[in-house]
Amino acid sequence: MGLDLVNGLPAHILLVHVVVVLAPLAALALIVCTCFPRVADRFGPALPVLALTVLVSVPLTTEAGEWLEHHVERGPLVRRHAELGDGLLPWALALFVLATAVWWVRRPAAAPPPPPAAAGGGPVSY
Repeated sequence: MGLDLVNGLPAHILLVHVVVVLAPLAALALIVCTCFPRVADRFGPALPVLALTVLVSVPLTTEAGEWLEHHVERGPLVRRHAELGDGLLPWALALFVLATAVWWVRRPAAAPPPPPAAAGGGPVSY
C-alpha cells in the first residue's frame, strides 16, 4: 500500500516537485561546500539531511509514479519519464554518500582533553 492520492490529486504530481527542486539544490550545496570549507562549516549537518531528504523522496516518488503509470495512457513520453525516474535512485544515493562524507570531514573536531594535572596535585608554579 503506497501513497497514491492526496486530496484527489495523484501523489506523484506533488512528490515529483520535491525531487525536482531538492535534488539540484542538494547537488549545488554539495559543490559549494566542497569548494568553500567555510560554507561547509556553516551548513553543518544540514547538507547530509538535505541529501537524505532527496534519497527518501526518490523511491516514494517512483512508487507513486508507478501507480500513476497504470492509470494514464502509456505512450513513449510516459515510458521515457518512468525510465528517467528509475535511474535516479543511484544518483540520489551517491549524492547522500558524498554529502555525508563532506560533512564528516568538515565536522568540528572534539575538544582536546585538558592537560594532565601536576604530579603533586597542586598548582604548578614556574
